[in-house]
Amino acid sequence: MINTQDKHLQKMIRLLTTAAANSALYNPEHRQVLRLNKQALNELQQLFNLHGNVTLKVIDEKLIFSNQPVENNLAVERLLDALAKNGISHLQIDPGVYAEELLGLINILSKSPDKQIDIKNSENIHYGQIEIRYKDAGSKQFSGLDLAEIADYEADRFMDIYQSVRNKQKLEMSGINEIVDGFVNAFNSQSDAFMAIAPLRSMDEYTYTHSTNICMLNLAQAKVLGIEGQLLNDIGIAAMLHDVGKMFISPEILSKSGQLDQKEWEIMQQHPRLGAEYLLNTPGVPRLAVVTAFEHHMRYDKAGYPQTSRPWKQHICSHITAISDTYDAMRTHRAYEESLEIEQIISVMLDLAGNKLHPQLTYSFLQVLSELDKKNEPSNYTTL
Repeated sequence: MINTQDKHLQKMIRLLTTAAANSALYNPEHRQVLRLNKQALNELQQLFNLHGNVTLKVIDEKLIFSNQPVENNLAVERLLDALAKNGISHLQIDPGVYAEELLGLINILSKSPDKQIDIKNSENIHYGQIEIRYKDAGSKQFSGLDLAEIADYEADRFMDIYQSVRNKQKLEMSGINEIVDGFVNAFNSQSDAFMAIAPLRSMDEYTYTHSTNICMLNLAQAKVLGIEGQLLNDIGIAAMLHDVGKMFISPEILSKSGQLDQKEWEIMQQHPRLGAEYLLNTPGVPRLAVVTAFEHHMRYDKAGYPQTSRPWKQHICSHITAISDTYDAMRTHRAYEESLEIEQIISVMLDLAGNKLHPQLTYSFLQVLSELDKKNEPSNYTTL
């Protein structure tokens, strides 16, 4: 079992690498970066209570803390890769470090090799320079991990995949397939599909964890309906990629805290079409993922978007995805929007059944949530 020290260290590393990814995607002063920076600083304070300072070393391509190798995961690999590309094998952070200093470290970690910056020690952060070494990311093995731990790893990996799409690189379907396979295997080891999602934790980066959440919620709904085999995997893949079109929408629109104006809303409404067109031209993508990307905002009553010029029957996967999407959006805390209590969510979804959402599938989903409520404390599932 992970101890308190390792828990704070792992969370601090994940927050730093997530902040660095967001800094590269948006800018170092983006509110998401500043929020993650503040949280990472809080985790550092917890580590300072146990150690005089926090010193990380890279020895034989392994991250070492307190003379012990740090348990490897994707966040650690991303940190190792960023340190190596900047020629850093020794990183010491002293008590008294302040937010601006830590933001400087995040800025260093966010830079690609072709955008190197001059690395200088600050008052409380000290860097050791070595020759640049590159580390190939290894395959991730999930044997013995529960679904919550898998979700932590996969949200990081999915962030990298999505960023490659934004940077106009090829979508790595092998990575998407591996993520979904991991989730399906975890579900198959759990006799009760919805019990499998009960222990999932909320995480810090909404954009990417939302898609992994939708995948797990879709798989749970599909399992309850008796769906198995390749169709189950395709439903999971469709969930992971349902919002890929948002990667072609301006970050300023995606991260706007207030209401979108008419022009911005018209641009936002293009993301299902853009996503479907992108997936249609990507080798290895199941046709169901293309259909779901196009249909997931259509609504049960056909009052959503995009509008079609002829009668259109939505696939059941699109209906399932709309239910998962609605539920996850309401129960997830974001920087600009508070999450709702489960009773409020159920009430809203009941109101939406028959207009926005497929009524029978919605009632089935809420019935299973109610049964889950009887087996667990509400906090176990409302935070996923």
